[in-house]
Amino acid sequence: MTQFKAQINPIAKRDEKSYKETILARYFHDLEGEPDFPFTMALQSFDNLEKTCPTTEDLFNYLIEDCIFISLYATFFEELLVVIRENPEYALPLIDKFSSEASEREQIIAEQAHNHMSFIENKGICKGCSCCENHEDVADLIRYYQRQDMAFFLNLYVGMQTIQYTMEHILYDIIPSNPVMTDELSRSNILALRQYVIDYVEARI
Repeated sequence: MTQFKAQINPIAKRDEKSYKETILARYFHDLEGEPDFPFTMALQSFDNLEKTCPTTEDLFNYLIEDCIFISLYATFFEELLVVIRENPEYALPLIDKFSSEASEREQIIAEQAHNHMSFIENKGICKGCSCCENHEDVADLIRYYQRQDMAFFLNLYVGMQTIQYTMEHILYDIIPSNPVMTDELSRSNILALRQYVIDYVEARI
């Protein structure tokens, strides 16, 4: 177990201007103060990861690969939400199908994350893999990897985990109980929510 801990800023306030401009932000905040608030769960995920890592080096490497995995997974969520907006009458069957395919999807994403991690470890060199066309998506991480920038990857990990938990909340809780909200799920609104969550996290850790 390492001794690296996330430091939380206790005085950070919600950016009201950004909140009002981000249509989907209210779904992120509606669990605030609860144990299943996405930010709280993301911090818990980090604590759980930290407890399983015997060394800081192990934690660093797991953080990077998990960041890649979660980022790829968030893209699947984003695409599904856009499809649901375009086909609201099929929202529940699409959600059920997405849920039933979780294991297969995670295997695919794990392989992609591993390939991207190898690309980063090899300083941007890849001799050929199934992810070559998308390595540029993670190329910016190489400099942080070479600097062993734990703080950067901690922020990224908690941010991406918070985004994923938020999207899960929208997908599995909000849409089934409030199907008319699917019209809000434009790609621009989803991207705005992602940025809002990242800004929220960065202001607090």
